[in-house]
Amino acid sequence: MNKIWHFGWNTGNQDASQAVRVQKELHALKARPNFLSAWLRNPIQVGAVLPSSNGLTSTMAAQTEEGSGITIELGAGTGAVTSALLTRGIRPNRLVLIEKDRILAQELSQHFPHLRVLQGDAARLKTLLQREEMGVVDNVVSSLPLLNMRHRTRVRILKHIFTVLRPEGKFVQFTYSLRPPITERLAHSLGVNGERTDRILLNLPPAHVWVYRRRSIITSPYLSRTAARQPTDSA
Repeated sequence: MNKIWHFGWNTGNQDASQAVRVQKELHALKARPNFLSAWLRNPIQVGAVLPSSNGLTSTMAAQTEEGSGITIELGAGTGAVTSALLTRGIRPNRLVLIEKDRILAQELSQHFPHLRVLQGDAARLKTLLQREEMGVVDNVVSSLPLLNMRHRTRVRILKHIFTVLRPEGKFVQFTYSLRPPITERLAHSLGVNGERTDRILLNLPPAHVWVYRRRSIITSPYLSRTAARQPTDSA
């Protein structure tokens, strides 16, 4: 059965590429009211009034590496980062979107019918993935406003992230603050190293992209159970 990818890759056709760009721009315009509504419902959870700029989303996507596992997007919102990940070349059958807001999750399902969208809390990430029998995770790309959250909630989310990530996996996060999303003390506790890779001045407000990896290879019980459940390339 043939599938139609809404955000397609290498067509070699300039008109097709232009159509993709136009579609993304139209989606961005339609998404703004929904994003604003979500912010009004829960400003701490959403963290921003407008979706991320193309410069920010493409920079975040560029930090990912596709292996044999899946890429998780946390706080997918209106799909701005999602589009960039697909353009980057992340395969649809290896991309999973997680969004806590019910309305935004429904919008994502409608706009990306070929992707798996889970409505749920990032603080329960491991449980969500186990329930869906997901495979090993290569990347976690997050638009969550971690610095707006209570310390306990932030720590819980981060523990889940580094539990499900494969040993060489990458955690990509952006912030609007110069402060890192993970303090030195917490990074030491989690056994991870991080760096600020980019600063996006043309985003509103300006944003910083951070990338974190484990300091050493740590095999978690989750990884042991899921090693044999990697997604296949078949549709």
